[in-house]
Amino acid sequence: MPYTTTHVLISILLIELYIHFFVTDKKTVPSHYLLIAAIGGVLPDLEYIVQYPNLHAAFMHSLFTPLIFFVIGILWLGGGNFSRKYKLPFVFFCFSVMSFVHILLDIVLKDGAPLLYPFSMTITSYHLFSYLPGDYIVNFIIFDSILLFLWIFWLEFKIGLSKQVLKEL
Repeated sequence: MPYTTTHVLISILLIELYIHFFVTDKKTVPSHYLLIAAIGGVLPDLEYIVQYPNLHAAFMHSLFTPLIFFVIGILWLGGGNFSRKYKLPFVFFCFSVMSFVHILLDIVLKDGAPLLYPFSMTITSYHLFSYLPGDYIVNFIIFDSILLFLWIFWLEFKIGLSKQVLKEL
């Protein structure tokens, strides 16, 4: 399984890219959305917090977890706001997408996931990191380091770009 750091960094990078490319008025996006994305990215590993051992191997890593968040977001779409800073449907959509990305990372990189639990306990996994030379733990550390530097470069690009736009004004 990828480290928690991997899930958090991928989630943060994805929400940053989403905001950059798809949100027209970036001033309306609170920075708390990064935290929401990070939480969504680690939600399937909730069993580590609650110490329920069978939860990981089952429901939390099935496709039903992101589906439930998505359905809640759809149902709440007509509802009110969580607060001024959070639009509740967006929070659930973010949880849905980031938990789905979490499951994909687990499938592609290491352990896999029982996608159709409780109907099937078949674990789908590709173990891509097992094809890399060296120890897989070291490979995950290198992967996390690369993700961290990508995020730092992204922040520099975003802040540097903002400074350039402010100079032109």
